[in-house]
Amino acid sequence: MLVDNLGWGDLGCYGGSAPTPRLDALANEGIRFKNYNVEAQCTPTHSACLTGRMPIRSGTVSVPLPGQGHYGLSPWEFTLAELLSDAGYATALYGKWHLGDVEGRLPTDQGFDEWYGIKNTTDEAGYTSYPMFHETGYPAPQIWEGVKGSPSQPVEEYNLESRALIEEQITKRTVEFIQRNAASEQPFFTYVGFTHIHPPFHHHPDFKGKSGGG
Repeated sequence: MLVDNLGWGDLGCYGGSAPTPRLDALANEGIRFKNYNVEAQCTPTHSACLTGRMPIRSGTVSVPLPGQGHYGLSPWEFTLAELLSDAGYATALYGKWHLGDVEGRLPTDQGFDEWYGIKNTTDEAGYTSYPMFHETGYPAPQIWEGVKGSPSQPVEEYNLESRALIEEQITKRTVEFIQRNAASEQPFFTYVGFTHIHPPFHHHPDFKGKSGGG
């Protein structure tokens, strides 16, 4: 699980002031690492996690900007998902990808059997709310899904309304994938790229106003 924009010191088990009891339980029941080294942006972070290589080696050193052209992992990069897929694992990615937004550079081209989520930055959820957006002719951002061997398809527009609900969908699909493969006793790997705490901030209605922090 990779959480965008989460600071090392934000979690309770590392001294954070906001309660994070479930994450603290994971830390207490497993292994808690105390030396934290991270890339400063989304794309190089995802790249390093999936390839085990410094982003400068794979050309993913910064977040791409709209209109910059094709970006992301080259098709010949060998990912953790490809390694495990070759070993017989079922593989899936749910959530944020941010390592290429064209066919040939999507999760199902880099070792994942299936995926659901967003190709690029969470910032895109706010694009259609900008007054001048529709005059640009730029297509409305989408939430996508796909399976290996077939082109990915748009599921729904990624806007401020779906932004508030996408974390629930990511979690639901991840749990279903785990249960499905646990029942079949097939080894599996799922990579979960959560979109919170990245702006724009839009809370799920079940949790709005519940934190005590406004």
